[in-house]
Amino acid sequence: MLGAAIIFQAWRAQPGSAAEEPGARASTKPSTSGKSSLKDTGTPAANAQAARTSDDGARISRNGKSATISMREVEAECVRRLGKEVLDNMINRATIQLACQERNIVVTKAEVEKEIVRIASEFKIPLEQYLQMLQAERGINPDQYRNDVIWPMLALRKLAGDEIQVTSAEIKKSFEREYGPRVKVRMILCDNQRRAQTAWQKAKEDPENFEKYVQEFSIDQASKSLDGTIPPIPRHSGSPNIEATAFKLKPGEVSAIVQLDNAAQRYVILKCEGHTDPVVRELDKQVQAELEDQIKREKVQEQVALVFDSLKKETRVDNFFVGTSTGGMKPSNVSRSDAAKPISTRSIPKSAPDDEANNPIRPASAKGTASKVVKPAVASSDDDLDTALPANRTPSKRPTNSTK
Repeated sequence: MLGAAIIFQAWRAQPGSAAEEPGARASTKPSTSGKSSLKDTGTPAANAQAARTSDDGARISRNGKSATISMREVEAECVRRLGKEVLDNMINRATIQLACQERNIVVTKAEVEKEIVRIASEFKIPLEQYLQMLQAERGINPDQYRNDVIWPMLALRKLAGDEIQVTSAEIKKSFEREYGPRVKVRMILCDNQRRAQTAWQKAKEDPENFEKYVQEFSIDQASKSLDGTIPPIPRHSGSPNIEATAFKLKPGEVSAIVQLDNAAQRYVILKCEGHTDPVVRELDKQVQAELEDQIKREKVQEQVALVFDSLKKETRVDNFFVGTSTGGMKPSNVSRSDAAKPISTRSIPKSAPDDEANNPIRPASAKGTASKVVKPAVASSDDDLDTALPANRTPSKRPTNSTK
């Protein structure tokens, strides 16, 4: 789930570690992975007395015969399976380090620890318990979290700068999104207009059985399992078409067919179930301070993403493992120095489908809804991951709405 940042936990890059030390390069001799050496020792007693070499990873014995798997074979298999992801992780971190060296930017251990404490305090969870949750729910141990998540993020923040301005209009918009009224709806999501037209005709004629048509026509499995129920839609949710339609509906009313914003072949039909009543109605100083801090964090994350993309474009990377060169030029093929062909790697499939791809509504949260989701700086996949937070937990905040 965390890509190479989780898999390669032993590596800890130091300044200048991007350079290759003489004699440190691993042998590129073709691997015999999966073909363990087999020899006949005659008897189990002889097998038990066989001398173990320092390179032996395992010995398997059966009926007087034994097979030995060397550590070099294990290493070669690990590289074949995971090498690309691990190397991408190392390249990304080295890129950040070089940029920090150029600008004399240093991220201290004290700063890393302070940031971890700050994040834990947002959840009102003791630090040790927070780190234990990361280990249990995300598979990240404390050292990985410090070195592969927090350090790169702090370094990129310093590279991006911290001169962030927040306008009164932005605060007002954020207040409406977080604390304003919302529309409770059920949804049918279709992947073609003809199917949507059929679903709409049936739902319009028989709105009392809207749940039945959700099961018959909707392609969104998450909401389908809840008879089409989705999180209440706030203003400024990031889906203007859906938002405008929802706020025009009266309870029990079925909407027209709405095409999703920036999504071809995705059509939505909504049924209004009512509206929420805001609990917080006044933008007082405390709420304003909370929203201003939230907006600043969102803007910093956006800047971090832009800085990291810029660094990758400006930094030349000759990746001999996969045979490509990037940075300052269009990607091209390169040859390995040992004249061997680039090692083929298998992509690791995702463990679960990305439900967000089909979900047009992103629920409002303490981090906002319209901001860009930023993946960890050292991640090598395209998955949007929020590794600073334990799974299924968000910072506590005051209630925003009640239903009516």
